[in-house]
Amino acid sequence: MEMKYKSYFLSFASSVIVTSFTYGQHDFSQFSYPILQKKMDTLHKFGITLKDDYVNLNNLEDPKIVEWFEAQDSIAEAYFSKNDLLKDYLIKFEDYESRQNGKISMIEINEKENYFYLKYDDLDGTEKLYFRKNLTSEEEMIFDPSNFDEITEINYLKPSFDGKKIAIGYRSDENFSSIVRILNIPKNKFYSEEITNINPSFGGIEWLPDSSGFIYLYFPVVDQQRSDFKKNSFSVLHRLGDNPNLKNKVFGKTQTVNIPSEFYPKVKIGSSKDTYIIGYSASANDFYDAYVAKVSDVILGKADWTPFFKVAHKVYTTEGQVRDDEFIFRQGNNPGNQISRIKIYSPNFNNSELLTEGTEENPITQLKVTKNEVYYSRSKFGAEVSLWKIDKTKNIIELKAPFVPGYVTFFGGSVKNNLIGVELDGWTSNYTRFLITENNEFQKESLKAETLYPEFENLISGQIMIKSHDGIDVPLSLVYDPESIKDSDNEVFIYVYGAYGESLSPFFYPIFLDWAARGGILAFPHVRGGGEKGKAWHLQGQKTLKYNSWKDLIACAEALIQKGFTKKGLISLYTASAGGITAGMAVNERPDLFSSFIAEVPRLNPLGLESSKNVSSTSYLEYGSVKDSSEFSGLVKMDPYYNLDSTKEYPPTLIFSASKDDRIPLWDSGKYIAKLQSISKSEIPILLDIDYHSSHEDLGNDNTIKLYSKIFTFAKSNMVRN
Repeated sequence: MEMKYKSYFLSFASSVIVTSFTYGQHDFSQFSYPILQKKMDTLHKFGITLKDDYVNLNNLEDPKIVEWFEAQDSIAEAYFSKNDLLKDYLIKFEDYESRQNGKISMIEINEKENYFYLKYDDLDGTEKLYFRKNLTSEEEMIFDPSNFDEITEINYLKPSFDGKKIAIGYRSDENFSSIVRILNIPKNKFYSEEITNINPSFGGIEWLPDSSGFIYLYFPVVDQQRSDFKKNSFSVLHRLGDNPNLKNKVFGKTQTVNIPSEFYPKVKIGSSKDTYIIGYSASANDFYDAYVAKVSDVILGKADWTPFFKVAHKVYTTEGQVRDDEFIFRQGNNPGNQISRIKIYSPNFNNSELLTEGTEENPITQLKVTKNEVYYSRSKFGAEVSLWKIDKTKNIIELKAPFVPGYVTFFGGSVKNNLIGVELDGWTSNYTRFLITENNEFQKESLKAETLYPEFENLISGQIMIKSHDGIDVPLSLVYDPESIKDSDNEVFIYVYGAYGESLSPFFYPIFLDWAARGGILAFPHVRGGGEKGKAWHLQGQKTLKYNSWKDLIACAEALIQKGFTKKGLISLYTASAGGITAGMAVNERPDLFSSFIAEVPRLNPLGLESSKNVSSTSYLEYGSVKDSSEFSGLVKMDPYYNLDSTKEYPPTLIFSASKDDRIPLWDSGKYIAKLQSISKSEIPILLDIDYHSSHEDLGNDNTIKLYSKIFTFAKSNMVRN
């Protein structure tokens, strides 16, 4: 997502709107930014004094604040409106997308090996739901959303175990909530009930073993303006045909189950064979407290939720699977994770049976259980994945993939059968789905047609180690065309994240690879806070140690210059979501290193999150809590908004925000932009581009091409060649 400096910037700068705004303007020759009268709030806590210059931006219902945000968005749109470079990217990215005719997405396989998927119809521009009895069967279109005015986009699918029903989710009028309806496949009609106050990104539904109903996470309050938004949720049992307004609570906070109001009481049912249900208290943490109950008791309304494992046992809950009388799970109690099992009727997580373990540099990252085997993956420094199998005699076998993938996801996998497949991906290897045969061979699934991109054939990828501020080696992945690389005159586009233990794994994306195909370098620093070197790597970039994340990034940017890959003025920095802290603080400390700063729905004011009255989040588990003196100090140090420095010269900045974002409110980016515009002394673009239709998860989904065309246009336009 980057671009080279050209004369385009001067040619279209004059087209930017000079906004008439009642609060005044910065009268730069190129940009006129709306100014809000500062409304300060002073915070005194644990011996630290902070001043919030724009506390009034927290009130997103104030007409003056609404007008200010709209003016900011207008300036951003005007910036791009007459840009020939933007047009060039739009045309190129549309070409990449057009090659994927009949695009298939959201593939779901149930334990009867039925296939369900969405297939894009190029003629009418809609995605329709298709069914196959098995992979080799003829496909059958079973649902066309264009016949329903209220269904504009399907965002969730979950077939039942028996293959006779499928849950279909779509957006509602609520910003946060979706609507889920159940399609009776043999009758080709919906059941009468509609499930509301549900958000599929928080877990969707779990079908009962007999497929007669399901359990889902219910949110009593879905209004983002209320102080109890997303709080006090609980799991509801719904039997098909019942009145959905009768909420049959089966798991949540009780006298015996202790779940904080901001946590999410979810359940897991893995197969039609399951006789136990696992309930857990989900949060932003990797590990949860969990409980277990018999399926029969839950259905009868007399569930006895017994404590199963605790956070301290470090069980990766979402990957654990019940198989007969055992529970097989991935555990983070050593540097490289391990796979273990226990008897479900007499669990002892302090003395579980070890099946295999990883190492700090090559940890176990995923787990999938079938009828007779256990499959898992290991990821070396977050960029080189190996695949393994534990057979029924506990032999460990390494599987030989068709190519060395950078990213793997398992699909299929049920304790009822041995069907298992993998999605393989890499920086320069296109996404492909394979089935793994009983002979450990990889067979292309071939459900999706292969798309060819000959313009990327010369691209190569590699990884180098960079010494950070404290001597720790930080992996840095690079993608480029070796025939196009010029001595220190290369435009670099950095993409960084570094939070929640999530590895920045390789992905094949033509819109990104275009940057390298045009002669630039894509750079991906695997900074602390991610999971590239196991759980310890995550913890070293969390809370009071968060500074390691942005110092790792700074070290990588410096190394790119020192090693002759590029020079100052040719490094654009991009991030998204929680990566805003890492990138924002790197820009605050070393603004001279970056030609531009671009971020999608970024976290830029983490200190303000927990104290907000209408934001429900467990992010304090990742960043720290304002209630703890040490963690409060860490939050102050990691906050890009509070740490903006009026004595420094910042690079051109482009922030994308979503007005319906339930995780990072609009005021988070708004404050950062307002302060940065007020202290900027240069004639540079500082833009806030707002999507008024999207939430945190789906920013750009309606027009990905336009979003990334803007991103790369901004990066390219603001390259500075001395």
